[in-house]
Amino acid sequence: MAVLIRTLAPALALACLAGVASAAATTLTPLDQALAHAFPGARIQPVTLALSPADVKAVEQRAHARCEARLVTAYVAWHGDTLAGAAYTDRRVVRTREALFMITVAPDTTVARIDVLAFFEPPDYRPSERWLARFEGAHPDVPPLAGASLTSRAVSESARLALAWHALLLTPELAKRHRGPEARKAQASAGGEP
Repeated sequence: MAVLIRTLAPALALACLAGVASAAATTLTPLDQALAHAFPGARIQPVTLALSPADVKAVEQRAHARCEARLVTAYVAWHGDTLAGAAYTDRRVVRTREALFMITVAPDTTVARIDVLAFFEPPDYRPSERWLARFEGAHPDVPPLAGASLTSRAVSESARLALAWHALLLTPELAKRHRGPEARKAQASAGGEP
């Protein structure tokens, strides 16, 4: 019996800790629902972007934020052949715990919206929808907020990183993948691959 209790005790402790951790997290919206809300009726194509050390340096310089990710997934939305935008997720430590933000970038390379997908800090630290709406229409050079609270700094850094990933990594990748018919004809007539 003692062996059984010793064997079960760690499993029960882990189960209890997992329950506490999940209860502490405020999961607001699953990713698929957030994407459907950001791009209604669009076809979503995940594109994985691998960052080289040079890419990381360029992203950090442009975003004025540390880029921990070496693989970034851009959720590219299409209405037919027309780009509807792209969304990026960024996991960040706000104070001592993580938050997961989804930053949606419009075709004109501005922030279309920011969604909080998960927030492990106390609810008092969670940014309101009204405050997040202030980022809508922000241009690629979203300035860092001096003296800002921890949450606003985390959201601002995530927005700047998403804009940098979009400009420096996704836009060139899409240009390679979706060349216009004229470019394909010119390359084919020059003897290159279409």
